[in-house]
Amino acid sequence: MESFDAVIVGAFTLLGVFITLRWNQKLHEDDLREERRKTKENREFSAKQGALLAASEAVTRFISYYLSLADRILPGNGFIAEEVTEMDVALNRLHYYCSLETIEQSIRLSSVLDKAVVEAMKAKMPSAFITEELKLIDFQVSAFEKMNMRIQEEINAILQSDPQNPIIISHKEQLAENFKKIADLCGKKPDLIKQRYIETEKCRDVISQNLKTIYEASRDVLLLARQELSFPIDRERYRSIIDNRLELMTRNLQDLTEIRKQVLSKMQ
Repeated sequence: MESFDAVIVGAFTLLGVFITLRWNQKLHEDDLREERRKTKENREFSAKQGALLAASEAVTRFISYYLSLADRILPGNGFIAEEVTEMDVALNRLHYYCSLETIEQSIRLSSVLDKAVVEAMKAKMPSAFITEELKLIDFQVSAFEKMNMRIQEEINAILQSDPQNPIIISHKEQLAENFKKIADLCGKKPDLIKQRYIETEKCRDVISQNLKTIYEASRDVLLLARQELSFPIDRERYRSIIDNRLELMTRNLQDLTEIRKQVLSKMQ
């Protein structure tokens, strides 16, 4: 009888140990699942945060490029500016991490920026062509100046060996003709420089006209980005800050009107 009681007690003890082990195992498995869930959430949050920050930085660089486009040299050989490509890639990256609302706003922003840069590029073309024409004139002037240097060296050498050589006369005639060509080429430059300035300012006007749409679209995406990351902000106050900045920038650009008149008057 005592042996039977011992067996029963032992069985209950083993059962208790088994239940305890199973319970501890369940707790451990729950902890592991919770850790995996948190790790996954942290990883997804970090990826989303990185994508949104990269998009914000890319858009900022694009806007800086866009604002200075009127004074830039256009990329050659059909290449697209690095700032434009980077912006497109960064905004498309948001499609993998963000909500549909943010994706829709990012697509709208991308469309706004693409349209703005295309319009600015079209407005930039006249001044770009004039710049190339001025470069060609400088190249031609440089070529004539080098030719004149060689002719003058030949004249000096002939004068030392044979001062009566008739080639000297033809060389001097060629020098005179080249100097006339240089003068004619240089005479074209003032009007071209003036026209390039006018076309550059027209391009700057096109850029200014699109600023409001650009800043409003980028502002809305930035607000959604904070919402995606659960970083609350006073939306109305933020809108007011951005709008005030835009208004100040617009005023500063409008102040250029008088400066333009002064520049043009000096070019007359």
